[in-house]
Amino acid sequence: MRFDSRPEPTQTEIETITGVRVPVKLVVNPRARRVSVRIDPTRREAIATAPTKRHLKHAAQFAAERAGWIARELARLPQGVVLTPGAIAPLRGEDHLLVVEHGRGQPRIEPGTPPRIVVPCPDPALFESRVTRFFKNEARSDLIDRVAHHAVTLGVRPVKIQVKELRSRWGSCSVDGVLAFSWRLIFAPAHVLDYLAAHEVSHLREMNHSRRFWAQVKRCMPNYEAGRDWLHQHGCALHAIGMAR
Repeated sequence: MRFDSRPEPTQTEIETITGVRVPVKLVVNPRARRVSVRIDPTRREAIATAPTKRHLKHAAQFAAERAGWIARELARLPQGVVLTPGAIAPLRGEDHLLVVEHGRGQPRIEPGTPPRIVVPCPDPALFESRVTRFFKNEARSDLIDRVAHHAVTLGVRPVKIQVKELRSRWGSCSVDGVLAFSWRLIFAPAHVLDYLAAHEVSHLREMNHSRRFWAQVKRCMPNYEAGRDWLHQHGCALHAIGMAR
């Protein structure tokens, strides 16, 4: 018996009717019930998913049939913003100018029109990592504060709070009480981050999205719909910040 040991392809290309070639990532997900195609706004790429390796060819064909839709959806993604000196990036929903300063020390916010985030760096090559760390630290501080506030409201106690890169969701709550959030929430207006904190804390009471769950969210934040709706409308723009190359 002969076994083919060649690795399955993880990348393919499809062509639109206008001749534009679009790369598509191929992945296997045993939990998938059928082949599908989606757009990952964080990585800014198309992903074709198959339930098994033997369905990968079908997934590639499925993506090819939807080449026009894939090209249109990728073109609709907000323009990427690289976190480099001179760029404009939002902090809690307000645009800030990113400024590099030779030296050492902690980043600071200076008033102005627009306000400035000044990042000291002994080497300009370190700027992007340092300003990203600044945004992550700000997100962690805000989320710890809002989670603590909503936890008191609902009489619950999270085991741990994680702030990190999340590609498919804005937050999560594990069965053992660990809350995880996307650091990119710091780019959104404060009430949006507050809504996500209320949302995940409410899962400590209800691990579902039933009416009982939304009643808990409402206890934390009576006008939570404003934050939820903002994310639905503008979430892709947050993914575009710091991802362009």
